[in-house]
Amino acid sequence: MSTGSGVSKSTGGAHEVFRSGTFRGVPKSDAFAAAAVQQEPVVVKLGKIPWPQGLAPAQVSLGDYKPGTKITQAVQAKVDALMVLFTEYETSALLDVFTGTNGWSEERAKTWCGYAHNFENFAPDIEHIGDDAALKQGMFGYLSAVKIGNKTVALFKSELHPKQNGPKLPFIGVMQQLIAELSPSLVIGTGTAGAIGSQIMCGDVAITDRARFHVQNQYPSFAGLDNSAQLSNAVSINTEYVKYAASKLTTLSLDGLSKCHAKLEKLSGYSFVQKNTKAPAIYVTDQNPAPGPQPMNIVSADYLTVDDTLNSEGLQKLGVMNDTDDAFLFYAINKTKNKPKWLSIRNASEPQIADSSPPGGSPSQIVDALKNKAGSIYGIYQYCTTLNSAFACWGVIAGM
Repeated sequence: MSTGSGVSKSTGGAHEVFRSGTFRGVPKSDAFAAAAVQQEPVVVKLGKIPWPQGLAPAQVSLGDYKPGTKITQAVQAKVDALMVLFTEYETSALLDVFTGTNGWSEERAKTWCGYAHNFENFAPDIEHIGDDAALKQGMFGYLSAVKIGNKTVALFKSELHPKQNGPKLPFIGVMQQLIAELSPSLVIGTGTAGAIGSQIMCGDVAITDRARFHVQNQYPSFAGLDNSAQLSNAVSINTEYVKYAASKLTTLSLDGLSKCHAKLEKLSGYSFVQKNTKAPAIYVTDQNPAPGPQPMNIVSADYLTVDDTLNSEGLQKLGVMNDTDDAFLFYAINKTKNKPKWLSIRNASEPQIADSSPPGGSPSQIVDALKNKAGSIYGIYQYCTTLNSAFACWGVIAGM
């Protein structure tokens, strides 16, 4: 997958944005995104995975739908869990773990079901429709299903993103609709994130039932969606297979992580990034929390954020990893009548950044320099680190 470097004028005409790829809709001027698209991610194939007997993930049909069906009515399928996927490389890595075949392409997307129910109702609120193949076809994303033990899991590759499709946040309403139709008992948001604090290494995973916002914009149509919002729900996690994943499976990512580090070493200014010499950790809220003073929250922003050794963006009091999606997903769930449980399962695609900015720079220049470093690391590590959040997702579902 190419992250894409094409740009177009935003709907407001104030700035240019990336038209395709991971950062579709993000301003071209964003230092993190600009650095990330200059790098080619390291991609490896895992090969045989030592699954416990009877718990290897298996592809199954989504209800009675044939592959490639465009679903224009409410989804008729019974599932135990829903996993929400976002970027193409994150999806590819999870598919390697769950199916043994890691390619995400237009051809593979055609074998999933397109989710299009009520698209015409949401379309007026969706910015950048013309920059996404699925949205142009009137689909919010793609649905597929796998089975782990006796649990059926819907996979939803979302083409809507809170930070990319405008201030009316169509992602929230669409997710409320999809969740109501599938009626899962558990919803998981998963993929890459940035480490907060010095103890989290690339490839480490946080499993948490707590989230909070770190937003720059105001959302008057969404009561409580602001920086004072603390979201939580009590999820009882059977960690038997999470522990199995941490002891037997995350070690499988080490070859890829080693290749990532070797590639990063060719760039100057990244000596602070440690090479992974042991299996990445999986941290679980209240059972095996990450070391350090920061709380076990996922911190979701409506822009790209980075933690550094000087805490330039003030993230360290907020949580353990930062992303741009999960708190919005959990906000959507918390505003529904029948609330399923939810978890954020995120892997660190970049560590805390060592601040080596020259003196005299403005705060915005310092942050941009840090984001430039973080973006380059993310660009290289995004696939190989995501293998571990996929293992952690498997562990949670296998223990349901």
